[in-house]
Amino acid sequence: MVNHLLSRAGTAAVLLFYVICSLIFTYPLICRLTTHVPGALGNDTAVAIWSLWWGKKALLSGQSPFFTDLILYPYGVSLIFHGMVLSKALLAAPLHIALPPWAVYNAAVILAFPVAGCGMYLLARHLTASTPAAWIAGLIYGFSPYMIARSFGHLNYLSSEWIPFYILCLLKMVRHNRSRSAIGAGFFLLLTAYSEYYYLIYLAMFTGGYLCYVLFKKKDGIFNGRFLLNLLYMVGVPVIGFSPVLWALRPGSETDFVYAGWAGSGKYGADLLAFFTPPPGSLLYGSWSASLFERFTGGASTEATVFAGYAVCLLAAYAVFRMRAEPDVRMWLWTTLIFAILSLGPLLHVGGDFVFDLGSVRFAIPLPYILLHHIPLLNGARVPARFDVMVQLGLAVLCTYSLRELLRGVPRIWPVAAGIYLLISLEYFRLPYATAPVKIPEVYRKIANEEQSGALLEIPLGWGTGWGVTGRLLERQQLYQTVHGKPLISGFASRIAGEKLEMMRALPFAETILDLQKAVDVPSTLTESYRDVMFPF
Repeated sequence: MVNHLLSRAGTAAVLLFYVICSLIFTYPLICRLTTHVPGALGNDTAVAIWSLWWGKKALLSGQSPFFTDLILYPYGVSLIFHGMVLSKALLAAPLHIALPPWAVYNAAVILAFPVAGCGMYLLARHLTASTPAAWIAGLIYGFSPYMIARSFGHLNYLSSEWIPFYILCLLKMVRHNRSRSAIGAGFFLLLTAYSEYYYLIYLAMFTGGYLCYVLFKKKDGIFNGRFLLNLLYMVGVPVIGFSPVLWALRPGSETDFVYAGWAGSGKYGADLLAFFTPPPGSLLYGSWSASLFERFTGGASTEATVFAGYAVCLLAAYAVFRMRAEPDVRMWLWTTLIFAILSLGPLLHVGGDFVFDLGSVRFAIPLPYILLHHIPLLNGARVPARFDVMVQLGLAVLCTYSLRELLRGVPRIWPVAAGIYLLISLEYFRLPYATAPVKIPEVYRKIANEEQSGALLEIPLGWGTGWGVTGRLLERQQLYQTVHGKPLISGFASRIAGEKLEMMRALPFAETILDLQKAVDVPSTLTESYRDVMFPF
């Protein structure tokens, strides 16, 4: 009992330490909580703020969060395939009482790092029983450059904190065959599903591979009746909780638009050199890599960020070359390697090039991701570079095994561990952490007080999806909607069926406005002048 309490107190202390680290890593965001947002107030950030606001609004009013007519009015749009991060919308809902929507978004960003770090700490400690090594592993996963880069607008991809908790419960379920661990795994799998569908796909792949590994390793019949019942618990919790989305994915549900074509799979594979190139703005390495990053992943710096740090690579290499005889180390080595290869995408990219010359012969190198593209549901993971989240987790585990061995027998373990922690932190730091001010035009506060019903017809007019934009769209319009609360004729959702876009274009005024917009420059900001924008239907 005493040991259990001490263990919980130690975990709470580690979580608190990671919270302090998060405040440092994201400084000065905590001082600008209600006035700024991370990075630039671009399209992704504005829509992410709106998504948290809409999720809260829907949940508290008893509406389905998977459909709204507040955008693409009057028809509305399904949000089944929108990156809404419903789990965070639910958990952060009480914060809206005291904070504006962008401050709630900031709080979600700041807290994602320590929760992810704590989950990784618990997983690493379970695997190695080494608290100092697990403490460093939490930093490697929770504060990795992958996570820092995704904090600038990609809240759904930052929401990877539930992944290590799920894997921990899965490992415990297999080892101890307990129903509590199975239900816990199902719960964290459900939280992952409602954070980001990509990560659900990754965990499904990990689970299948791990269970095959266990079956091969333990030929004495681990899949007994009790284990199969626990497996049913683990699968049943997310299946029931995720049933609205699963129903939308059923055959004949007309969701081909979600999967059509290769989309950005070829462009957004991780560049091989990017694994060893620190992102621009690093405190330790500066911005020498800026010109190189422009060539990675089609110039998308966020997707190009897959760097794990040179110290992490050395520690992982130590585990590979000195400890590869251990079965568990081999399992995590293969896990890391497989996800790293998948993150490269369908064709190998090196320094931005994917077509290579060998004398007079020009060729490309196909990779296993091509096979994944033809597997139903799994082919929903359309941006290969995001597999890197599992690479970061695998590297963190490999480093834990290395640190356990390297720190064994060291007279003063914690000072040495602190030195390693500081070294890795310096590789990860981006100081100052970039922030941008949030400025709400006063006209939207006036519109909020309008009693007239109807919708706003914003100029420029357009509708956006993850595949592109019809017309012209400033996604900040949805940020401003969190202030005025009126329906918008325009709008953005991650996936919108082509038929719905055609319906919007067929509105009586739409085509005329879209044609007129082509003759003028794209405005950099929305007008602040008040005009009669209440458009009744």
